Amino acid sequence: MLLPARTPSRYASALAALSVFMAALLLPLSFTGGVMTTPAIQQSLGGSPAALSWLTNGFMLTFGSFLLAAGVTADAIDRKRIFIAGAALLCLSSLLFCLTHNLFLSGVLRALQGLAAAMILASGSAALAQLYDGAQRTRAFSILGTVFGIGLAFGPLLIGFMIDAVGWRGVYALFALLSAGVLLIGLVSLPATEKSEPRTPDNLGLTLFTLALMLFTASLMVIPARGFYP
Repeated sequence: MLLPARTPSRYASALAALSVFMAALLLPLSFTGGVMTTPAIQQSLGGSPAALSWLTNGFMLTFGSFLLAAGVTADAIDRKRIFIAGAALLCLSSLLFCLTHNLFLSGVLRALQGLAAAMILASGSAALAQLYDGAQRTRAFSILGTVFGIGLAFGPLLIGFMIDAVGWRGVYALFALLSAGVLLIGLVSLPATEKSEPRTPDNLGLTLFTLALMLFTASLMVIPARGFYP
């Protein structure tokens, strides 16, 4: 069982919630960014349609496969640590994506962004629930859902404008900047959690589940292009 290490002040709680809300806006942007920037990346780096599809597939593969593992790890270790680590990974991978000139490396970085998104979402929602109780918690999660929806609805419009204005590298520079903001605000405001009793996750079972889910999801992504038989 995880308990708050200390009760944060109202100001600290507001800042912590802000970091989670910023992450909720950033995550749908980071997903749609892969879809929207693919044509511009093809013009810049080349590549076949199958290879370019992994700019989106790689993100979704790691995001969906590691979401459960990230949540279990956050509960077992510390939600703040997983949230901060996810924000740092998203910032670094987005920054490197701006600088890459290799399509294969771009796909790897997109997969790392998906992993980072899973870490942020799993730990951030749990951290938000820890900050508030009762009606305040309901209100906080209503805001969280609204912000996430805004990112999904208006993200393609914003990213399309940015591609025309500053190019696809500028889009990922924005992701790096926003994730750096999430990292810094979360680092100073999110309360740490401590274990009231030792909890050790089933690492073997979690690993096997994650690998099985990755293989199943990857097969669903590959079958439409290659079929069931070689």
